[in-house]
Amino acid sequence: MKKIVLLFLVNLLCAGFVCAQDVIYLNNGNVVKGKVINDKDEITIQMPSGETLSYKKTEVRDIQIGKTQVTVPETPQRPKYVDYSNNDKGWWCAAESWATGSFYRASRNLWGISLNFINGYRFSEYLKVGVGVGVRGYFTNDELFRKEILEKRQKRAMICAPIFVDARGNFMTQQTRMCVPFWNASVGYAILDQFFYTAGLGIRVGQKRNDFVFSINYQGQLLPYDNTYVNGISFRIGYEF
Repeated sequence: MKKIVLLFLVNLLCAGFVCAQDVIYLNNGNVVKGKVINDKDEITIQMPSGETLSYKKTEVRDIQIGKTQVTVPETPQRPKYVDYSNNDKGWWCAAESWATGSFYRASRNLWGISLNFINGYRFSEYLKVGVGVGVRGYFTNDELFRKEILEKRQKRAMICAPIFVDARGNFMTQQTRMCVPFWNASVGYAILDQFFYTAGLGIRVGQKRNDFVFSINYQGQLLPYDNTYVNGISFRIGYEF
């Protein structure tokens, strides 16, 4: 009678152990049952025989500890992917070269070339605003090379540093077009020079967020030597991204 009761208790304990088993589901399709004793750096499970097995988390698909199902490795906390090339809003920038000249017979003419970098925020295809910085030099200047003006000019650098606010936008969507017309306007002040502004029209060629830009602008400029005003045409070529 005692042997029967002892055998019954042993079987009951074994059944309880089996019911309490944890389960590891491996990526290769194997299933391992036992008692999970470590789930930190590696997954370690103790078999009913007392043997222990360890697996890397990358080898494990799921773990069932008691009645709790655990997915391993856990889903990484990554930000939602955004396709920058199709994003209407966000950061934008442009690198451009401007060539400016006036073409008056009886008045002073001003010629110059500048390299500019613009960095700002894109609200939509139809409005982008940015702040530009650059370097500009005058390479010929008909009437300003009169002797009395040249003497004043020699006291100043022939190179200035424009700082300006730039706004631009498409007239139509570029979602399904390679070429679209756009408008642009700038206003600013040049260090070692004075106030200037531009406004014009152009063509954008390329993709929605990566394209070449070509435009023709009217430009007004105050001269630092005698505070006179000159105006002319500015041709721009650049790349936006």
